[in-house]
Amino acid sequence: MELRAELFQNINPLLDDESLLREALDFIKGLVSRKKEAAPTVSVQHDSDEEIEAGLRQAFKELKDYKDGKIKFQSAEDFLKEWEVA
Repeated sequence: MELRAELFQNINPLLDDESLLREALDFIKGLVSRKKEAAPTVSVQHDSDEEIEAGLRQAFKELKDYKDGKIKFQSAEDFLKEWEVA
């Protein structure tokens, strides 16, 4: 909070001088630009339609097998205990 107040105190005298204000604005734009360039990029990999369809088919098959009594599902609580998340 103190840093912001100090920044505004130092900017205030520049408001009366257009050339200094323009110089300060250009400097600030440069800082913002450098920050954007330094920001890490995130890459998102999307599944293809075929992969999504295959995953859904597998999920529905497992659900049918569960309803038919062919397989049993693990409870969420047991799953979390197994992974030490609980």
